[in-house]
Amino acid sequence: MIARSYRTERVCAAILGTIALLVGAGAVVLNARRVDRPLLDQTVLDWARDHLLPVRIGALALGLVLVVVGLRWVWRAATPERHPDLTLDHDLVVTSSAIADAVKSDVERVDGVTSARVKVIGEPALRMKLTLRQGADVRAVWRELDGVLGRARETLGVAVLPTAVRLDLAARPRQRVR
Repeated sequence: MIARSYRTERVCAAILGTIALLVGAGAVVLNARRVDRPLLDQTVLDWARDHLLPVRIGALALGLVLVVVGLRWVWRAATPERHPDLTLDHDLVVTSSAIADAVKSDVERVDGVTSARVKVIGEPALRMKLTLRQGADVRAVWRELDGVLGRARETLGVAVLPTAVRLDLAARPRQRVR
């Protein structure tokens, strides 16, 4: 819910790619053995010729279904993620960027955090990427982060604020060799 997953797209692309690879390899292998014969069995070809209209309708229906599924897939992958504003009262609307900036400034005050990126997603939910300095105490950062999120929940007036947190360690400073 709070982390946009591309796992489904990756799995579908891997499955479709594998099927296409196997079909192509199978066609090459079968045609290499029987160059002078059709790829499909003669019985299947005769049946298809006898039932030409249903075969054409089935092929068109399958093609349309594949086009619709492909367009839906492309639409979902290309659609930007929503960052909704939060309505606190009937006339008070807090923008998602204001919430993200407030939480970001609070998180960057935590001892051990060098930088933070915060996005508001969902109704409301947060996605945070924190970069910790070398040698930072992760448990202490996590405890302070829990306090920051508690203040955010109180401020927004919500009982639950789902949050995805990604912790990265800052790169060690490079030393120049002279």
